[in-house]
Amino acid sequence: MFLREALYIPVTLVRQHASRAAVDRRKLRWINEMLAFSRVHVPYYRDDARYEHAPLRDLAELADLPVLAKPTLRERPLPDLLAEGSQDRPFRQFQTSGSTGQRVTVRHDQRTHDYHMAACFRRFAATGRYRPTDRLTHVRPYVAPTRGFEKLKLFRRHTILSHRPMAEIKAELLANRPHVLAGQPVHMREVLRALEPDEMAVLRRTLKMVLTESELLTDEHRALLVDGYGVPVFDEYSAFEILNIYFECPHGGRHVAEDRIHVEVVDDAGRPVPAGTEGRLVITPYMERAMPLIRYELGDIGVLDPKPCRCGRAFRTMRLTKGRSNDYVILPDGRRLYPDTFVWFAAIHPDIAECFVEQDAQGRVRINIVSAGTEDLQPVFDSVRAEMYRVAGGPFELDVVRAERLPLTAGGKGKFITSEYTVGA
Repeated sequence: MFLREALYIPVTLVRQHASRAAVDRRKLRWINEMLAFSRVHVPYYRDDARYEHAPLRDLAELADLPVLAKPTLRERPLPDLLAEGSQDRPFRQFQTSGSTGQRVTVRHDQRTHDYHMAACFRRFAATGRYRPTDRLTHVRPYVAPTRGFEKLKLFRRHTILSHRPMAEIKAELLANRPHVLAGQPVHMREVLRALEPDEMAVLRRTLKMVLTESELLTDEHRALLVDGYGVPVFDEYSAFEILNIYFECPHGGRHVAEDRIHVEVVDDAGRPVPAGTEGRLVITPYMERAMPLIRYELGDIGVLDPKPCRCGRAFRTMRLTKGRSNDYVILPDGRRLYPDTFVWFAAIHPDIAECFVEQDAQGRVRINIVSAGTEDLQPVFDSVRAEMYRVAGGPFELDVVRAERLPLTAGGKGKFITSEYTVGA
């Protein structure tokens, strides 16, 4: 509802500049309210004695509750996870699917979704470059409904479906003359490779920034996009289950939306690790009332920064570090290699546009190289193979081959690693 969204915008802008103590007090109060609500109205939590917990005295006590794994959302009947009566009130429902193609259905009550939409304006405003009258072109796998205020030439968003032929994507992109270009890093790289110098010159006449979202943006890929598009790049992290998780400011701080969510970085046992330590991301979106998710593990790996951002915002900052926690290749000695290892190849090799990795059930690894235009990739294959043997400490079952393009998940994200190997995991 646009009116409520508009009223929420100044609230979201003010809350990011509250004191650190005020942010934590609000989170504790709202988390306790959500826990009390969930114990009464949501069957999944009501039927589990582990959630019969007294009000939390501080945020650290949240770690006494179990982690909610993503397979639970796939396997449990949806009514178990929904608040009773929520279907009679306005809500927004999404279905997301990852590399397995298995759908996860989530619902957000309308009030919470409206607050998230207001916070999206904060995401844009935090760049210091965005104006509500700017034209935004979004390359992504689905089209969002047109909003009424777009007819007033405010917050205009033009979507180009990412699965369309590149010639059509380029033509529509250039015709729209965007001030802002947004999309997942894999699509931003693909468009960048396809644009001819004269086409890039046309795009740069209006383009002010690139917004990346949803998947891991490495430092190397950020530098590639900044150099290629000639404008700053601002990263955002979100998921259908949680909505916006962090937004980036000009100082490079990726600020957690702490007026909506609480983020923990945990070890394999689900216990929080110190700030600055890498771990699994567990998130509690505490405003939710249609489908509360308490300590929900998204499946990503990241780190909370130990120091506040220089911009002065109270919200903590964090980074994704290795992408999905279950996306890795297992070396013969049992070590795991995550997507950043293979993304790095593309970053340092001018002849590599993308690469992705497959590991079969016997442990054999296949690295697929997408050429940046070079016909003879044999020297590249030899270099990649030598580097992999160096990392592994010696030869192992490995193939390096040519591929046409990076495969995408059902949700449209770049899929860097597919592994069927479990021995030693």
